[in-house]
Parts: sequence; C-alpha cells; structure tokens
Amino acid sequence: MCDYVFVLHSSDEKLQVFVEEKLTENGLEVSKSGYPTETEACAFVIHVPDNLIQTEAESWGFLKRDERGFKREYVSVQHDLFEQPYTAMTSDIFTPSEVSFIAHEIIKRIKIGEVPDFFPRPKSGVHSHDPMMLALERVEIGECWPLHAPAEERFAAWKVGPANSTFPDHMEHYFGANVALYFAWLRNYIIWLVLPAIAGTAVYTYHSLHPEVNVDNSLVSPIYTLLIIVWSVFFVKSWDRLSSTLVCRWGITDVKWRREVRPGFTGLKRISPVTGHPERYFNPLERVFRYFVSGCVTTVMLVLAFSVMVISLNLQGYIHPYSYSRNYLLFPSISWLCDEGEYFDPSGKGPFPSLLLFIPVILHVVIIQVLNKVYQVVAIKLTEWENHRSPSQHENALFVKRFFFEAFDCYIALFYLAFVELDIVLLRRELVSLYTVDSVRRLATETIIPLLTRKATRKLSDNDSSPSATHQVNPRLAKDYDKPEYEQFDDYLEMVVQLGYVTLFAGAFPLAAPLSFVCNILELYSDVFKLSTICRRPVVHRVTSIGVWSILIKGTILLSVFTNLYIFCFTSEQLMTYAPSLFTVTPLAVEEMAKAGSDHVHDIAAGAGMTVAGIMAVLEHGLLAAVAAVWILIPDTPGEVADELARREYVKFLRDHDKTRVVGVSSTTCMGI
Repeated sequence: MCDYVFVLHSSDEKLQVFVEEKLTENGLEVSKSGYPTETEACAFVIHVPDNLIQTEAESWGFLKRDERGFKREYVSVQHDLFEQPYTAMTSDIFTPSEVSFIAHEIIKRIKIGEVPDFFPRPKSGVHSHDPMMLALERVEIGECWPLHAPAEERFAAWKVGPANSTFPDHMEHYFGANVALYFAWLRNYIIWLVLPAIAGTAVYTYHSLHPEVNVDNSLVSPIYTLLIIVWSVFFVKSWDRLSSTLVCRWGITDVKWRREVRPGFTGLKRISPVTGHPERYFNPLERVFRYFVSGCVTTVMLVLAFSVMVISLNLQGYIHPYSYSRNYLLFPSISWLCDEGEYFDPSGKGPFPSLLLFIPVILHVVIIQVLNKVYQVVAIKLTEWENHRSPSQHENALFVKRFFFEAFDCYIALFYLAFVELDIVLLRRELVSLYTVDSVRRLATETIIPLLTRKATRKLSDNDSSPSATHQVNPRLAKDYDKPEYEQFDDYLEMVVQLGYVTLFAGAFPLAAPLSFVCNILELYSDVFKLSTICRRPVVHRVTSIGVWSILIKGTILLSVFTNLYIFCFTSEQLMTYAPSLFTVTPLAVEEMAKAGSDHVHDIAAGAGMTVAGIMAVLEHGLLAAVAAVWILIPDTPGEVADELARREYVKFLRDHDKTRVVGVSSTTCMGI
C-alpha cells in the first residue's frame, strides 16, 4: 500500500475543487480528507491505480524479473509474465518504493493549465506551464508527501535486521534507493570498522600497560596510522563495488533518466542548440559572480565560527601565555577562568571538576549547532540565488556549502592544536571531548528529543478543544501529519565527520575506531527507528550512487595522508623515536608544564629541517601513489555486474533491432543481481 497526500492549507472551496479535478484528470484516485489541526484546510489522499502504475513503469523502463528469471524492461501487455520481488509482502510485482516514485512523478508534472482568477499568485508570478504542486508550495499553502504504510510493511527491514545481508534490499523495497544506499553505506562502514576497532583497542591496551608510553612517543602509533590509511583506501573501493552491485540488483542502472529542469530555474528564453525546442538559458558567467558572492557570505560565517573556536580554546586552557598564538589569540579577560584553581581548571583542581570541565566543550558544541542552523538557511538562499539548472546540480551545490561549513566547525580546533600548537596530547584531549559530546548530542537530538517532543505535542493536541475538521480525517494522515521531514544530509554529514575523526588524526586517538564501531551500530538502529516512526516517509529518488558524498569521502581520505604524516613528522615525537638524531629536546618550566600537554618540547635539530621535510615528502608521494594505484587498478564494477550490464545492453539492442531473438538471452552470470 502506497498512498500520497496532497494537503491544501486553504479554505477556498474553488481552489479545493480545482486541485481535486487536476488530480483526477491525470488518472489518480482521490479521496478528500480533513486536516487534524486546521478546520478549513483539506487533504487529498491519492492512490495510483494499477493500470497507471503499469503504464508509468513501462515508460520509465523499470527492470523486472520475468518467470524464467531473466531481468528485462517491464512491458505492460506482458504483466503476468513478471515475478514479484523476493522482498515483497504482497502479490504485486512493483515494490512500494516504485509505486511511491511513480505517484510523486505524476503529481509533480501536473501543470496548472489555464490559470483561474482565484489561483494564488506568488511573487514570481504563475504561468500555465508551471507545475501545480510547486506553485502552491511557493505560496506556502500546499505540501505533498507519501504516507507511511501499515506497521507490518514499514518495519519489514527492522525485523530482518541490519546483520542480514538482505537488509539494504528491504530498505530499498520500502524507502527507495536514495535511503537504502545510505543504510547500505553505513552497514558496510560498520563491517569494515571491525579491523581498525581491534587494532585501536590493541594500541590502547599497549599504552595502558606501558605508562611511560603515550600517543606522543609511541612506536606502535605510526604502524596503526599506516593501517588506518591503507584500510580507508580499500574501504572506499569496497563501497564503490558494493554500490554498483546494489543498483544493478535493484534494476536502477538502466532506468531511462529524463533530462530534468529544476522548477525554480529562471532564465531568458531561447531555442536550444541541441534539441531545437524553446528553453530557458542562464549565463554561466553571471553564476560565477554569484558563486563569488556566496563565497564572501560563507567566509563571514566562517569567521564567526572561528571566533567561537578561539573563545572555546581560551576557556579550555589550550591558548595560554606560552602558546605560539598568544600574541593574537589569547584573551586574558576570559582565559583566567581556566587558571589553576579556577572554574575551568583543566587539571581538575577547580570547584566541581567532574561537572565544570565539560562546560566549555558543551557551550562550544551548542553554539556551533546554532551557527550550523543559521548557515543552513543562508546556504539554501544562496544556492537558490545561484540558479542551478538541474535538481542534482542544485542539491550538490547546497550539500558542498553545508559540508565545508559544518566540517570546518568540527575540525578547526583540532587542526589548530595539531598544526599551530604542535601538541598531540592536547589534540587527543580535545578529540576525546568533542567525540564524546557529539555522540551524546547526536543520539539525543535525532531520536530521544524528537520522540518526546512529538508525544508531548500529541498530548496537548488531544486535550485541545478546538472544533473538528469539516471532513473526516484519514487515519494514516492523522498519524503522519505532525512528523518532521527526514533530513538525510545530517545523517551523511555525521558519518563523514566521524570518518574524519577516525582517519585524519588516527595516531592521536586510536579508540576512535572501536568507539565508532559501537556508536554506529546504535546509530543504524536509531536511524531505522527514526525513519519508520518519528519522521514522515521520504520522497523516493531512484539514484544510482550516494552522489557528492562519495567525492567528499575520498577527499577526506586523501587529506588524511597529509595530516597523519605531518603529525608523525612534526607535531608528535613519533618520528623522533625512530630517528632521535634529527631532533633536540628542551625541558619546560614548571609554569609552562601546567599549561602544555607535556613536560618538554622537541625541535628539529640544526641542519636537519630539510631531512625531516624530505622524509615527509617521500612518504607522502609514496602513499599517494599507492592510493592512486588501488583506486585506478581495481575496477569500480565487479566482473559479474559488468557482465550483467553488458547483457542488458545486448537485450536492449536485440529488442530494438530483432525482437524475435530477445527471448533467447538469459542472465547466466548474474542471476542474483
């Protein structure tokens, strides 16, 4: 069962009749419903009839398995020859996600047609060729989303369990590829974390058994760092291969994608040099100027985030009178709070040390979250103003802005301690604090707080004596109307930032991998629960990859080569343990030791600077060459998947040129795909 709801927050009866007629004219079955919190508003619960589903499935080129086990494009006149998916809970050959996708595409492309006088006008105006749903959303009186199915179907993936290899297939069956690929990536990430979790635990145990050894001078930390770099490279390649396998198995690879223009795209009308049809054109040079303005606005926001970081480091005692940056980043008016015996004394000699020590970190995280929310609004406005042509270009531009801003917030303090203060002990301390607070915040804000808030809101709503709606409220709408929309960006961002904690500063925090392994298992179940219970059912997008996140993950892995080598050669004493003749050691005064993470500092010996830099350059070039070799030489698509894709192309060729021979082609190498 997959129904959509189109909510019209308007008491205009003419508009309500107009919308209902437009929906039914396009072959949709519509039933009118009331809206729980608005007596004058109405909702249209939309059901797509079977004949329309079959027509659309054939139009989109859905791949379905026929009775002989051959996967080929669906043909409506041969409907009885196709089999239902093995994840199906009904006799229908189409999954709920496929039906949801079809419903959304039909609703999305319904045009207004002849614009009636009573139709609301947004500032940009309204035209006959505008999609009705978009026009109503612009004036904030219309919204549309898929309704959740009954619990048995909604919790099918939960019952199977993430440990089952078919878990991603069950997620795709109900939520679609865009959601399923995230969960498949997270599941793959957890599986691959087993090795570094074991290694990180072993390194931590070694350090615990040898008190004289720490992350600064450990002989095993560089080995662990090298393991993490190698691990991350193969992890990324494993995901590329798994992703191509999944989208092939789900039959999305060969979908006839249509060149889609974003509804909000504006431009001058011209004749397309490609198609010869009228189209809207926007000068790319003007977009470059808008990119520049977006960059300037983002820079201002980053300065604010940097200022918050400086205040936080002052309150935690990381910037002190002996710091390298004391002349321009030390603020005595607030840094005194972390002096010996004061409220935030990092040595624990102040009042209530078990409580007050975490206040600066908590304040830092809270303020950063507020800045992230503010920048989210700013980024949406900027990206809309940049006027991207396609939805994917618009989405990627928005994601990149938000990722770099929020990643900057998460990492800037760590980069400062690692590459300015050159103190790996303080770096480890800040890493532990940020990781712990962020993990607790993520669990609380994603699941616990929304669930409690929704229950409290529902209780107040039940006690409200407001008049009932004009029409009876659909039971499924009554359960879903007050649920928040699912924000997939936050889920990806949290995991990619966490991957950065594991890889960018591997030698400083070996426990990041085992802690991430445990936290991610909880995160996986929490996200499934959130999707199935707390959030509205997301709109289905038949995507073939995780998009720009794949590039950002690879960029993080490449950056980890530089950060870890710099920490090995300059920040820590790890290289000094292997080549002591290249460094000198200077003891610190008592007052300096109270602020720094060690009782001494190490410096490069006179005349050895080029040698140390050369060691780093050789290691960096060697590791980057190895990374390139792995990513280039190992194909992204497994052999059996490549064979299956080639078979499909061959079947398509035969169908177009010699239809009598299509029946003889079987899927011999990839029956499970």
